[in-house]
Amino acid sequence: MEEAKAAASAAGYSVVSHDASDRDDRQWDADGWTVCFQASAGRRDGGRPVLDLGVVRVGAPCPAVDGGKIPWPAMPAVTGMAFARAGQALAPVGFRKVVPESAYSDVALPGVADPWKVCFQDPEPGETVEDPQFGTAYLKLAPPDAPCPERPYATLRP
Repeated sequence: MEEAKAAASAAGYSVVSHDASDRDDRQWDADGWTVCFQASAGRRDGGRPVLDLGVVRVGAPCPAVDGGKIPWPAMPAVTGMAFARAGQALAPVGFRKVVPESAYSDVALPGVADPWKVCFQDPEPGETVEDPQFGTAYLKLAPPDAPCPERPYATLRP
């Protein structure tokens, strides 16, 4: 938003801003926001024209309309996929981290778990992922030659 304010000011505009989402958050730091919409807001005291910027927090997608709900992504279903493929499927969501864990309490993950299959996932498939750039996806994996357990942290070899 800082660049947009500077460009508008250089073009002769005064600038105001508002949260473009339905949350009505206050902007205390211009660097933490991205411009989604702009509209003329008349003139300030008969002087410079005013440009009103509709903004969302950096990392958030723009709503379809000013004041609308932010269209956060839904968690894709990655159970049954190899860990490497699941990581690719989760990349567009924008998670800060994707953490592999063993689905079995008595089986350690190898150094490279790419061929291991995803048995359980958190967040659940279809769950809305708000602020994924700050979130973590946890995937519980089983070796490629073992079945998935009925529940996380079961024992493979009792």
